[in-house]
Parts: sequence; structure tokens; C-alpha cells
Amino acid sequence: MSKDAQQISALRRFSVSIISVALLVISGTVGYMYLENMSLLDALYMTVITVATVGFSEVRPLDDVGKIFTMVLIVGGTGIFFFTLTSVAVFFVSGEWKEHWEQQRNERMLRKLNDHFIICGYGRLGGSVAEELRAKAVPFVVIDNMIDNVLRARDEGFLAIKGNAADEEVLADAGLHRAKGLIAAAGNDAENVFIVLTARNLKPNLYIVARADCDGSESKLRRAGAEKVVMLYRSAGKRMASLLTEPELEEYLDELSNANNLNLRIAQYLVGDNSPLVGKSFQEVDLYNNHRINVVGYKLPDGELHTTPRPAEIIQKNGTIIVIGKSDDLEMLCKLAQGETQR
Repeated sequence: MSKDAQQISALRRFSVSIISVALLVISGTVGYMYLENMSLLDALYMTVITVATVGFSEVRPLDDVGKIFTMVLIVGGTGIFFFTLTSVAVFFVSGEWKEHWEQQRNERMLRKLNDHFIICGYGRLGGSVAEELRAKAVPFVVIDNMIDNVLRARDEGFLAIKGNAADEEVLADAGLHRAKGLIAAAGNDAENVFIVLTARNLKPNLYIVARADCDGSESKLRRAGAEKVVMLYRSAGKRMASLLTEPELEEYLDELSNANNLNLRIAQYLVGDNSPLVGKSFQEVDLYNNHRINVVGYKLPDGELHTTPRPAEIIQKNGTIIVIGKSDDLEMLCKLAQGETQR
């Protein structure tokens, strides 16, 4: 039995025990009121001292019917009472109450997620993606069908749910319709194809990135709906070759991409309709002198990429500016691009 199933079973036993004691007390109270014509308080008192076997005397002498009812209450109720005490003690001492509370907290946080990413698969790749997103303060949730991986993700402080990421209900639980993007990082290409197909059908405008091991899987993942496909071995091969031939450049790029070093980030921003940047040239905006931001690329609305935009090039709405800068400066550019502030 999985740990989640054990937790549900323990919670069910706890709930049944509490309900059983409540019904026992109610039954005993009603019985004494009906058979012995006792008041509500006297009947409740008699029921509690009888079930708890504390040995106090009766409120008043019982007739034969009352004595028989008391014996039945002792025999039938004492076992239930002490079973309930044991269940309550086990529930709290074993920490199952804490696990249940954490599960409820996890579900509440999931319902609050918006514009987040869904990581499907918490293996080595999924774990690395999660660490990078946490470093960038990007909200996300992990889905994995192995409870050990889910618990490991939760131990790291991540939101995680157990289930098949190709299942529509599981993706709905992860807030797919409110999500910004999805990373298909399951252990094999076939799983990732099904995940991408399901996610694309549920949300046509979702941004999807998928991993692939085999060259033949890249085209299948793209046809399934993935915008980007990462070929792990191909990427690793290029990286290792660069480390051999251009180690200084690779070291610089490592430093640049690490938010803890130099406090520099590479980012891209879509220029909105109301942005004060629209209609101005890069020379007029002068991001370097005004905001200490280096422009390293500009993508036109039609998708054409200019790796070194000319100073006279005009910034268009729905264009994308690719830049390098410090986090605080980039936040200012983000607001400029979205039209939230004026220069």
C-alpha cells in the first residue's frame, strides 16, 4: 500500500472512531432518558461514566431494565471507547495528522497557482528544472507517478502531486487551464508524446517544452504540439565540445546564467501595444546608458531574429527584446515593455 493510501486509511479510521464514540454517547443518553426518565444532563453523565468505566456511583438506583441497558452499554461501548482513544493517540503520535495537514495545504496552494509551469516527471532533469525555476522565483508544480519522487519533491519544498501526467484529471488538478507552460520531462519519449498530446488538446495556447532521447522522437513531439524539443544527448555533446574548444567562453556563460553570480540575467520581453518603447529606435531608448541593460537580440513580430539590432532600428509592438542585465534593471524594462510605467 502506498503512503498516500495509508494516510487516507488512517484518516478514515480516525474519523470512524470519533463518529462511533459520538453515536455511542448519543445512544446511551437517549436510552437512559427513555428507560429511566432521567434528565438530559443526568443521562449524559451516566453514559460517560459507564463507557469510561471510572467507577462513580449512579445518579440514582437503576431498575432491572436500566441495569441490563448499563451492562450492554459497558460491553458494547467500552471496546469502542478505548479503540477510539488508541486511534486518536496513534494518529497524533505517528505524525499522520501533520501529513494530512500538509496534504490539505498542498491542495490549497495548488488552487491558488496562476501563470505557473507544470513539470511532468521529477527525475534528474525534472529536478534540475525545478531548482532553476525556484532560483528565478517562478511558480510551478511537479507531477510524477512515483510516490517516492513526489515525496522527494515535497521534501525540497516544491508543490507536487502523484499521478500520470498524461491523465486529463491529473493535469486539471495541477491547474493546467491556469498554467503558462508545461515541461514534459518524463523518463521516456513515448510518455512525453502522450503528455504533450493531452496537454495540447486541453489547452491549445499552452507553451510546451519536451525532452527527447532519440532523434526520431523530435518530429513526433513537435507534431504532438511541443513548441520546443530538447535533445539531451545532442545538447550535452555540443556543451562538452565547447568546453574542450572554448573553455573561457563556457565559463563566462556559466557565470552569466547563474543568478547567484554577478547578479546578471538573460531575459526577453514582449513589447506591448501601450509600451512607450513602441515607435522609438534603440538609439533613442538607449537602454544601456539609461537602465544599464545590454541588448543582445531583437525578434521582429514576424519572427525574424536580429542578433545585433542596429541603433536606428525601430522597436515595434509585439516585437521581443533580448537583453542582459541585473534583476532590478530588468524589472524596470519589463514594466516599460508592458506599458506599466513611463520613462
